[in-house]
Amino acid sequence: MNVLATILSALLVAFAVPNELMPYGNALAALICLAPYFLALRRSPSYMRAALLGFVFGSLSHGVSSYWLYYFKDFAIWTIGSTSLAYGFLHMLVAGFLRWASVTNVEDLFWKTRRTILKPAPHTEFSLLRPFVLALGWTAWEWAKSIGFLAYPWGLVAYGLNNYPRMIQIVDSLGVYGLSFILALASALLAELVPLLSPAGGYRRQFIKSWGRATAVWLIMFAWFSIYGMYKLANPTPVVDRLPLLLIQHNADSWMGGELTALETAVRLSREGMEAYESKTGLQKPAMIVWSETVLRRPFADYLGFYKRNPKQDPLVPFLAEQNVPLLTGAPVVLNWETYDATNSVIYINSDSNILYSYAKRHPVPFAEAIPFWEYKWMRDFMAKVVGVDGTWTMGTEAVVMSVPTAEGKKVRFGTPICFEDAFADVCRDFFKNGADLLINLTNDSWSQTVSSETQHLVAARFRTIENRRVLVRSTNGGITAVIDAEGRIIESLPPFTQQYLATVVPIQKGAGFTTYYLLGDWFAAFVTLLFFSLIFVHYFRSFRPFFRHQPA
Repeated sequence: MNVLATILSALLVAFAVPNELMPYGNALAALICLAPYFLALRRSPSYMRAALLGFVFGSLSHGVSSYWLYYFKDFAIWTIGSTSLAYGFLHMLVAGFLRWASVTNVEDLFWKTRRTILKPAPHTEFSLLRPFVLALGWTAWEWAKSIGFLAYPWGLVAYGLNNYPRMIQIVDSLGVYGLSFILALASALLAELVPLLSPAGGYRRQFIKSWGRATAVWLIMFAWFSIYGMYKLANPTPVVDRLPLLLIQHNADSWMGGELTALETAVRLSREGMEAYESKTGLQKPAMIVWSETVLRRPFADYLGFYKRNPKQDPLVPFLAEQNVPLLTGAPVVLNWETYDATNSVIYINSDSNILYSYAKRHPVPFAEAIPFWEYKWMRDFMAKVVGVDGTWTMGTEAVVMSVPTAEGKKVRFGTPICFEDAFADVCRDFFKNGADLLINLTNDSWSQTVSSETQHLVAARFRTIENRRVLVRSTNGGITAVIDAEGRIIESLPPFTQQYLATVVPIQKGAGFTTYYLLGDWFAAFVTLLFFSLIFVHYFRSFRPFFRHQPA
């Protein structure tokens, strides 16, 4: 039964986050998805059994929710196979911590009492603090998996609430992990209720009453989140300026069709958008044309002659000069032709075809864009012969902020996180720390071939707007191209996997002060993690304390 409950929980997690059946996820599933797993861990007779359940949960939840990793060119065995195994092994460790939280009488860490309502038997009776500690542990895990070189901030249960604006405004204070905590707590409370209602679980009225008190605390938190959200939506971040943009979604698979096909489509859509811009927006022309990541396959400055002649029907360089509008696009930038050190970059090209700004991606896709120990020949040989990877990008070091003049002569400053960088709160926050007024993300997810992949990326990115109360623009290859306001609402978007342009006027929102998240970052997640492991330390210190006492001779 424990294995079946764990499988059910893994499937519910995949259903809670954006998926093919429900593109923006399911909030109800997010509320209950962890309960079967928590209950299974609590009933596990040993930590070894709990670790096995963790392997099932970790590998299955990741594999089902991120199954689109299978389509990453010819690397499916690594992208979905090895990562599913990796998450299975990681959850074997996580399951140990969660089982500790599931069965420990947490109250004994603070006081000794004979009241059974505070000193329950671990499998049948209710512990007032246990669900809160269990929620701490889960929140610590979601934060841990989302930071560092191997970070993968996909599949967070918090994403199940993404389409409920009132509930997610709290992110500007607690970060996305505040949502993870309240959802994990809901599942933990449900997992505590099931044994209390079971005849074999020793039903007692006082335990139900105590469970009700804990649930009342959860309801107060839920109401706080909702009321705070209503207040923020009723008092949105002020609009201080507007930026006219032309976003191009050319939907050309970067692994098929060749570079000229993508370039030709991008120029064609740009010309169509420029011709229709005034009728769409009421303005004569945009301040900038924005393409996606990897549209230009060759370094622009080094291949200027190529871009003067291509695409054949409408060459890029003459097109920019004719339109007299700058272009923001993804392109490689070669740092050293002898060693072919190159960056995956965003470049800002003016109408004279000069590169005014360049930003190099700082957070790589691990083992795809950056590989540890790449400087050693044995690693290069292994990756080339076994995996099929024969090169990496050089990573950038600076959160470059660019600026574009508007028709009124003002300058709007913006940062350009590349592809999955807009899912990382710290990367995006750096741009705002350097003075950006908004973010313009350039992404290429077309290889995924699934709507759920495109939506999962959009959903992860939309939380960046609330954290900092700034606007995010996404210009993507296959989707989802969108404008998201400072309250996390999608103002405009294009359907995924279509060749379209979006003529838009983007609001620049900026408040008088800074958000708590802007100032302190993931303080809540760090506090939760510290508290959780402090409880574990206190528990084991008290358990082994007799060994440190003075023994009489």
